[in-house]
Amino acid sequence: MAGAMQQSPEDHVATQRNEAAMTKYQVEEIKGDTVVSSGIVVENDSMKAAEATAGQSVSPRALQDHWFGVVDEEQAAVYQYSLAGPDERPDPAEWKELSDLGPRNLGMLHGGEPVNDGVDHFYTCAVCGQRVDMRDLRQVMWHEVPDHEPLKPEAVKEP
Repeated sequence: MAGAMQQSPEDHVATQRNEAAMTKYQVEEIKGDTVVSSGIVVENDSMKAAEATAGQSVSPRALQDHWFGVVDEEQAAVYQYSLAGPDERPDPAEWKELSDLGPRNLGMLHGGEPVNDGVDHFYTCAVCGQRVDMRDLRQVMWHEVPDHEPLKPEAVKEP
């Protein structure tokens, strides 16, 4: 192919090494004795996998109650990390308003038009009794949390 760059054999080997260096890790976030989240992360090393899950810097664990377990099945190794500083992530337990969950995202019909077909897209939550718009993923996910409070409606912004 004209104009296409070809890799030297050394570059090709280095690229293969970099691709091979990526490892699939099972990462669990743990508070006390409870796993609060779990997932697969592909990263160069176990600390980067923990940081990808935490969303901030981590350090080797030293008896903290809130920590991240990282399993490398290929190497049969388990690593433990905790947050390097205060938890900078938002606390969902403090969210009380619909706007705290992000912008509204209504479901779309196949053609890309917002759903407005005259069908009742609401149900009543069995936990809090609030009406839930099934087209709004934020609302549906909120009402799946056990023992949740009703959401306060979004504030109307004055022009």
